[in-house]
Amino acid sequence: MSEMSANRKKPMIRVLSKKEVKELSVEAEANGLTLSDLAATCEKFDVAPQDVLNELAVAVAEGYLEGSLIYDFCDGVMNGIIGAIVEVGMTDDLPQPAFSLYQAFDQGEWIRSNDPLETVPSEKYTKPLVLEIMRALRG
Repeated sequence: MSEMSANRKKPMIRVLSKKEVKELSVEAEANGLTLSDLAATCEKFDVAPQDVLNELAVAVAEGYLEGSLIYDFCDGVMNGIIGAIVEVGMTDDLPQPAFSLYQAFDQGEWIRSNDPLETVPSEKYTKPLVLEIMRALRG
């Protein structure tokens, strides 16, 4: 296998309807999601949990960047799926870009000691990271 093909990313699978993304997002934000919670969705579409987690994380990131989802909701969703992301990572690679997007939203949760009081951490830290991740994903 050539180095070029070894570095090629697996294409991201998109199988969820907007309604399913919304339902999973709302559930993740309110109660968190486990791999057990994703089992029926994975079975319905014959996809791995990491595919569902990645698709959900990307949909949240897109909603955040286009302004249809507020930071606090997106951060809540990402906090709600981190358990499932880590659970996948116990036996396989951490789902990407889901884990990187979780880390990006996490950066917006606090003001740093050297930031002016008027700093909006989600704008200063999260948004540029999410933009970078999404640009890289789109190639």
